[in-house]
Amino acid sequence: MHPILRVFSFMKRKTWFALIVVIFSAILDSGFTLFTPWIIKILINDVFYGKNYDQMILWLPIYVGVGLCAAIFRFLQRYINEYVSQSLIFDLRNQLYTKIQKQSIDFFDRIETGQLISRGTSDVEAIRRLLSIGMRIFLRAIMLYFGIFISIGRMDWQLLLIVIGIAPVMFVIMFSYAKRARPLMREIQNKFGDMNSVLAENVYGAQVVRAFAAEDFEVRKFEDENQLYLDLNMRMARLRAFLTTIFPFVLGLGSFFLLYFGGKSVITGNLLVGDLIAINSFLILMQMPTRFLSFAILHFQEGTASLNRIFEITDMEKKIQEKSDAIEMPKIAGLISFEGVTFAYVEDNPPVLKNINLEIPAGETVAFLGTTGSGKSTIVSLVPRFYDPQEGSVKIDGINIKDVKIDSLRQQIAIVQQEAFLFARTVKENIAFGKPDATDEEIIRVAKIAQADEFITTFPDGYDTVVGERGVTLSGGQKQRLTIARALLLNNPLLIMDDSSSALDFETEHQFQNAIDELIKNRTTLVITQRLSTIKYATLIIVMDKGEIVEQGTHEKLLEKGGLYRHLYETQLLEQEYLTINEMSQISSEEATSVIKESTGGKK
Repeated sequence: MHPILRVFSFMKRKTWFALIVVIFSAILDSGFTLFTPWIIKILINDVFYGKNYDQMILWLPIYVGVGLCAAIFRFLQRYINEYVSQSLIFDLRNQLYTKIQKQSIDFFDRIETGQLISRGTSDVEAIRRLLSIGMRIFLRAIMLYFGIFISIGRMDWQLLLIVIGIAPVMFVIMFSYAKRARPLMREIQNKFGDMNSVLAENVYGAQVVRAFAAEDFEVRKFEDENQLYLDLNMRMARLRAFLTTIFPFVLGLGSFFLLYFGGKSVITGNLLVGDLIAINSFLILMQMPTRFLSFAILHFQEGTASLNRIFEITDMEKKIQEKSDAIEMPKIAGLISFEGVTFAYVEDNPPVLKNINLEIPAGETVAFLGTTGSGKSTIVSLVPRFYDPQEGSVKIDGINIKDVKIDSLRQQIAIVQQEAFLFARTVKENIAFGKPDATDEEIIRVAKIAQADEFITTFPDGYDTVVGERGVTLSGGQKQRLTIARALLLNNPLLIMDDSSSALDFETEHQFQNAIDELIKNRTTLVITQRLSTIKYATLIIVMDKGEIVEQGTHEKLLEKGGLYRHLYETQLLEQEYLTINEMSQISSEEATSVIKESTGGKK
């Protein structure tokens, strides 16, 4: 189905009625506009040549009234058509946003942020122009064309042939323009999305850009994209300039032939002067629908390209599909099983996880440890079903998570991610994001557990402080503590912590360890970490390397085995703890030694 026809599927009964009013307004507007040359014809033939000057008193108010009626119906046409277009855009924008919200995580791995922003803003605006301007002027153009041909034919069918001979030339020019404009317009919109992506990426990575003194490089990169966007727009401008130049030339040529042959008819007495002037007025008037058609075609090409880009998103199938007979996930006890799980982010690429078989008993605190790229973050992302493995299955309490409704699964899982993301809302709203009806007492309680209450209360507005976009007004550690509080508030039976203490300074983390017993109490906890102080709370440690589980056991047993865990422990974990403590000038050497002993179980 053509994308424009698909748009009309959004129309409701009220919108259809409004569209009918628009069509009738266009017909009446065009009718009154076409009546003006007829009045001129009558004035010249009957009033001036017929010397019936007293009829001027009759025709003058008629002429003014016709113009006034045309203006009224033109206003109605524009206003009500805007209602139709805005109503359709309202529904289309909502569907696009809903579709983006319902998409799987892998969708955001494939589509750049700038492209999504471009489609939700510039593409939607192009569709609005198509529906509000393009559709309206197209209707007027068709009405005026038919009216002009009929009016000229009634006065002189031979001169009508000249006008009809001009029309195909103009249509050929328009369709030639449309053929070239269509792919160019889509290229322009794609390039605008690319430019938005560069801009968005630079804004999000502003700190990194400045840290590497790469401002000039980023400016040049944006200038290159901007130059390509400019070049494409100039190509489109040349097409438009050609169209707006050639049309007056063709109409001027037609007017010359019309006056030449029409003048001969006037001399021979076969045509009245008023008729000739009216016919020429109709020819000149034909510039209006022709220009309307050219702009309508422009909006059609632009709007169609935008609709294709919008429907490309709305038609995109989720990789994480919910079965039609999916059941509600029962209350989770916490037993997690990985059975023969193999997973790759991109098909045909080497797998990130290879034949993983693992059973995590309910209530256990499991730490995943490994080198960079070993698959430890990937394996826990399968539990809330952010991704589906290509082979094998993930089960919770013996139930394959593919058999349950996704929302009922995720509503029982609390997640603290490595990158602490906060919304541009108040501290209170960010903590209560997963539980909007939480009381102030509940929010303050979890903030205290997450060691966040102390810094929150120093703000002038306390828990009502707006944290700014992406939490830019807070430090990394403060943001991380708020996300920990957000997860704690849910009190879900399954907790996933993806290196959630990485942004905490040593002293704050040491304070946070005092509350970790409550954090992991009565729930299954999956922890990805490189911090020894966090690992010590794990009842089971899973060591991963190159997408496989190479070791598993308790801290003491893994040290005795002398494998990869012992190597990581001796080369990274202990060294990390010593370096962190030595850098903390706020605590004494005796306190540092005490903390090390506590973290390592008395070993050095």
